[in-house]
Amino acid sequence: MSKPEFLKLNDEQVRARKRRNVAIALGLLAFIALVYTVTVSRMHANNQARHEAEAAALATLERADPALPAPVQPDAPAPVTQEP
Repeated sequence: MSKPEFLKLNDEQVRARKRRNVAIALGLLAFIALVYTVTVSRMHANNQARHEAEAAALATLERADPALPAPVQPDAPAPVTQEP
């Protein structure tokens, strides 16, 4: 088998290749930053909407029937009831 012959690049072509590689790398980094920013902003908006929906649901439950027991918050301990 013979050795494959590769094209020899001159200095100008090597510099052009490096510039092209840097441009591609910067483009990829910009795209990654854009995707990250959009993801974080959408997560923040969804989190706010969820909190607003929970607050609205809680207000609706409280207005619905005052005789109903108060809803238990997920992070609060369950109320203790004593049996007679």
